[in-house]
Amino acid sequence: MTVSDTTDIDRIMDPDAVAIVGASTDETKRGYQAIETLQEGGYEGDIYPVNPSAEEIRGLEVYPTVSAIPSRVDLALIVTPAHVVPDVLEDCGGTDLAGAVVIAVGFGEAGTDGEALEREIVSLAERHGIRLIGPNTSGMINVHAGLNLVGADGVPEGGLGLLCQSGNMAISLFTEAATREGVGYSHYVGVGNEADLKFHEYLPYLNDDPETDAIVLYVEGMSEGRAFLQAAREVTPETPIIALKSGRSAVGKQSASSHTGALAGDSTVAHAVLEQAGVVSVERSDELLAVANSLSSLPAADGPNVGILADGGGHATLAADALAERGLSVPEVTDETQQRLDEVLPDAASVVNPVDVAGGTDDDQRVFYDCAEAIVADPNVDALLLAGLFGGYGIRFAEQYTDVECGVAEELVTLAERHDTPIVVQSAYAEFDTEPHEILRESGIPVVESIDVAASSLESLAAYGEHLATADEKSDFRFDGADNDAAEIRHAIEAGRRQLSEYTAKRALRERGLPVVPFELAESPSEALDAARTTDSPVAMKVVSPDIVHKSDAGGVALGVDDDDVEATYEDLLAAAESYAPDADIEGVLVSPMREGSVELIVGVVDDEQFGRVMMVGLGGVFVEVLEDVAFRALPLSEADAHDMLDDIEAQELLDGARGNPPVDRDAVVDFLLEVSAFVEANPAVEELDLNPVFADDDGVEIVDAAVTLRAPGTDTETAPAPVGESDD
Repeated sequence: MTVSDTTDIDRIMDPDAVAIVGASTDETKRGYQAIETLQEGGYEGDIYPVNPSAEEIRGLEVYPTVSAIPSRVDLALIVTPAHVVPDVLEDCGGTDLAGAVVIAVGFGEAGTDGEALEREIVSLAERHGIRLIGPNTSGMINVHAGLNLVGADGVPEGGLGLLCQSGNMAISLFTEAATREGVGYSHYVGVGNEADLKFHEYLPYLNDDPETDAIVLYVEGMSEGRAFLQAAREVTPETPIIALKSGRSAVGKQSASSHTGALAGDSTVAHAVLEQAGVVSVERSDELLAVANSLSSLPAADGPNVGILADGGGHATLAADALAERGLSVPEVTDETQQRLDEVLPDAASVVNPVDVAGGTDDDQRVFYDCAEAIVADPNVDALLLAGLFGGYGIRFAEQYTDVECGVAEELVTLAERHDTPIVVQSAYAEFDTEPHEILRESGIPVVESIDVAASSLESLAAYGEHLATADEKSDFRFDGADNDAAEIRHAIEAGRRQLSEYTAKRALRERGLPVVPFELAESPSEALDAARTTDSPVAMKVVSPDIVHKSDAGGVALGVDDDDVEATYEDLLAAAESYAPDADIEGVLVSPMREGSVELIVGVVDDEQFGRVMMVGLGGVFVEVLEDVAFRALPLSEADAHDMLDDIEAQELLDGARGNPPVDRDAVVDFLLEVSAFVEANPAVEELDLNPVFADDDGVEIVDAAVTLRAPGTDTETAPAPVGESDD
């Protein structure tokens, strides 16, 4: 049983008694302000100041140590310097303390000495059964309980549980929510360095919490990303999770020996695998709360089809563009719907979707409802975007219109509930907090100023709806135990090799039953000629060396070689390879018949530093890193995951048969991806796998080139490095 199995997370997140270790009589110190915030914030639990040099603070008795407190304490807020924390935890050893929030910096984020200190406090906490939040954290808040261990003022109460890896980002989100009607928080946890409690360990509590409607994440790095995927998969069918992942620039990409590794950028992989687990990702900070609010208050969309109702052509066009850019559809509504719209709109109006009222609402805003009712009832529409000036007619035109708009707002709320259809309102007057907007927001219909933010909200509602429909068909992110069933891989491990030659890699793949182009290893020019004569076509010849991964760079590849040139080509390839890498171990030359396929794919696997083993599929060949048309998913794959990966490739026209070529056999490609996933699962020593190109056409799939890198001895298959630490900067 692990420590997390025995953790009473309720006592940490909703404690009945809190100790403030490092309590102070100085009003400028955190140890004083924490007590003041609890008292004035309405916290009804017991508060125990701890300071060996004081007797009373704000009317409370002060204790010299936590162990001196006569009653059970659930949570300790430790505001002492870092070097004191081990002594505090040692003192807490026999007190039945459930958890401690360690504010101090100077741990894992501060170099070698800090890393050692962090290991020490984690060891002490584990020995005494205490779970740690932080260190290097801004604290935690249970808003509904008045438990504010951050000191932030005016955190609005609501239904969002926030897990955040930056103190300043948390303050920004608190401030933004305070300006949005109907948006607030149930809990906040600054996860800090994740030295002990990890992101994923908070998810079950927040999922079960009746005050939490959605979980919001700001993530810099996860120390146990694989465990997070497993937990998120269980939680997202009940509670939406929305994540903003920083580190999206090319600077954050890892260097690796394979094409797959080079393309596995931090953000690229994170976005794909989080989506696979049902997490909705956003790319902009101004989208995070808006999307979270939409997912927490609206039903998920049944599909990607959005009806647009606008009171101006500009808003209609921009809305259509924004939705299309996010992969959503703006379908034409039915003839019946168009007829209903014609009955209430002027002749100049557009009734095909986007619907532009063309002044039809200027004198009577009730027309908004008539149009919205027709659009929402249309069988081609899954969600509605109302764009333009709604809610501001009383400001823009005449004050008496406000009452009319209020009535329309109430009817829109009823309409959304009756059809269980999400409605998002974009208004140029969103920041004016008008009465019609208040009615909408209080009933859960978001009102935003930005068309792009509105479109992102609708995109997220569609993505979440799609996940809910397919969640049970996706990967569970768990590997069965395996002991490297490929003989070639076992032999390489025994020999201490980490890089397999192409010949060895292909033997391992063929042993598993994967489709590999026929090949023979020639160790002399005459053997190469004998191999070439076994096929009627010209041959491909490639140097075989575990020390030369990218053979083209070394001049170690020759294509379309006729029998007459095979022996000379053999000598040329060896000479080029020896010149490129004089110390390389050259096993010979691989000889294979030339192959052609309608589409060249790359299929690869890397061990992502946060999320473990992930697979990539996309357009392959020599331009793979130029086009970067690839998709990622975490292993092991399900059939649904494999289909989703193919659908994510942008160049769908190539898969469907471009320029007269037959379409790729998608079922064969899906089966192939599942076989590769099974190969990697059965051989946990595989750290990187690069199959490029893989030829795919209407007859199936065939591996043309393969590279395999094994992990270093003793490396865990699902570990990840320490995350980027939290900071208040």
